[in-house]
Amino acid sequence: MVLVQKMTGKKGALSTVKDLAQSFNDRLTSLTAGFSQVIVVFDTYKPDSLKAKTRERRRQAKAPVQYQITDDTDIKHISLTWFLSHEKTKADLTDYLAKATLNFNKDSPRLVIASASGHTKSNKSLQFKTTITKRLTRS
Repeated sequence: MVLVQKMTGKKGALSTVKDLAQSFNDRLTSLTAGFSQVIVVFDTYKPDSLKAKTRERRRQAKAPVQYQITDDTDIKHISLTWFLSHEKTKADLTDYLAKATLNFNKDSPRLVIASASGHTKSNKSLQFKTTITKRLTRS
C-alpha cells in the first residue's frame, strides 16, 4: 500500500478505480524498469487484528465508509486517504490491484508475481525443479 499511498497527491487526476490501477501499474513499471523479475506483495488486512482494533478506536468519531471495488467505482472527489480508511476497502483494493498488475503484465517478457490476501499468482507458468536426495542408512 505504500506505493498507493504515495499517489495521494493525484486527487482529481484519478476518476475511477481502473484509473488508479493504471496509475499504480505505470508507477510500478517505472520503479522496476530494468529488472527481469518483479515480486509485489500487498499487505494483508485482517478485521480482528490488533492494528484494526486500534484504528477502530481512534476513529470512533467518524466511521469510515466501505467502498465497492470495481473498474468504474468513482473516486474522483474522494481523497485516497479517506478512500483507504476502511479495512475491507483496502483488502478488496489489494486483491483488485494484484489481479490488475498481472493483467497489465500478461504479455510482458519479465516475470511478475503478485501476492495478496494469502494468494500468490504470476503472469507466467512457473515450474520448479525439485531435487530428491537419498539418505543412505546402515542396517
